[in-house]
Amino acid sequence: MRKPMAGFSLLELLVVILIIGLMAGLVGLVQNDSGGQKARREAERLRNLIGVLREDAVLNNVSHGLRLEPTHYAVLSLDLRGQWQPDKRFTEHRVPDELRLNLHEPPPQSQSQEPQLWMLPSEQMSPFSLLFEYRQQPLLSLSSDGVEEVRLAPAQ
Repeated sequence: MRKPMAGFSLLELLVVILIIGLMAGLVGLVQNDSGGQKARREAERLRNLIGVLREDAVLNNVSHGLRLEPTHYAVLSLDLRGQWQPDKRFTEHRVPDELRLNLHEPPPQSQSQEPQLWMLPSEQMSPFSLLFEYRQQPLLSLSSDGVEEVRLAPAQ
């Protein structure tokens, strides 16, 4: 009479490995974003938006502006009467609660609804320096001298 072999079959091992893999994947989905990831994602989003607005300004011969507040930003366009109006193609964007936008240059205008950053049909834009802060700690800097592309770098 043959003794039964102790151990697991290959099929049983594969099922256990599959279950462990699925559980590990679910844990990865449940983890919250860190502040650095949120700040980087928002900075990339704003940098890409500025690039799109610069291209649109050149291609369609229209001036665009960005109105930056600590918790949100909005796209404005210069109408035929020379007035800044919200651009209906872009909705106002709110940054996540823990993040704040801190515009250093140009200094923020308090009561005015004019944009602080301009993208002109001449391919130029306002020079600026913008910090992304997570819980009052500067993490990333978005800046441009007005001619070159927007730079994203760690805050100093």
